[in-house]
Amino acid sequence: MEQPHIVVTGASGFIGTHVMQALVKAGEYPVGLCRKPTPGLVDGFDLTNMGDLSKVLTGAKTVVHCAARVHTKEDPKTALDDHRLANRDATQDLMQQAEAAGVQHFIFMSTVAVYGLDKSDQVISLDHPTAPNTAYGQAKLEAEEILQSTNMTVTILRVPQVYGPHAPGLWRKFVKLCSSRYPLPFDFAGNRRSMIAVQNLADLIRHCAQSKTPPKMVLATDHDDLGTTRIATQLRKAMGQPRRLFPAPKPVFKLAAQLLRRPYLYEQLFDTLQFEPTECGWVPPLSADEALALSVAKKAS
Repeated sequence: MEQPHIVVTGASGFIGTHVMQALVKAGEYPVGLCRKPTPGLVDGFDLTNMGDLSKVLTGAKTVVHCAARVHTKEDPKTALDDHRLANRDATQDLMQQAEAAGVQHFIFMSTVAVYGLDKSDQVISLDHPTAPNTAYGQAKLEAEEILQSTNMTVTILRVPQVYGPHAPGLWRKFVKLCSSRYPLPFDFAGNRRSMIAVQNLADLIRHCAQSKTPPKMVLATDHDDLGTTRIATQLRKAMGQPRRLFPAPKPVFKLAAQLLRRPYLYEQLFDTLQFEPTECGWVPPLSADEALALSVAKKAS
């Protein structure tokens, strides 16, 4: 490949597809790697059996490593080993192959799970002590540490919840809930959580890839924290629905989440967890309210 290109792993995923689009729009030549056959992408990329990537990496100036094993139904006995294999060892393998191919810059998608926090009364800064409490967070932190050994320029993005059109997991379920006509008990939830729209995250990656002095580590957020009340209000507004929110006692929801063995539901909907955005010369192209509206518009299209 004559034109210097950017290799993107996980290019068919929720984040990877937006990264590919942002790089193309910025005049770059991204080459996307994915696991299953996908038009326009290089398939066969497997975190647990990466193989020889020299043909793809030769001539690349940057690698954007988005592919990861995320939270799934885990066997507690093997969860840490599984995540280390996919999220730590695969990162090391890719790093070594990229360095051998002469790649200059490695952008790594990490996570705020390295801090091990579900809630906090303080705004968390980049240098807050790390203490992961999940196999996913532990493996990502170990991958960050391995990346310190390379001679390539490395940018680590610690990313909170990513939302947007067709976002998986709890976000998709919440959007579906807001699309119902039922009144929802989210008025005066009183929480604030740092998040990032997938379009903003893709543009941040674009910024890091094109920067002459790329940042070493970034807490990636929208620079505008969201609460459950605001999210539900804006989503229903974008859907053309009445607001229909009412306040309800938080202890009731906390008890219900505990009984359902889903404490994270209460944490996500009613607890606060804010991160201080890292100054790196980047400004989010979308406001949080704009991104929320786009989530609904694209979902409906």
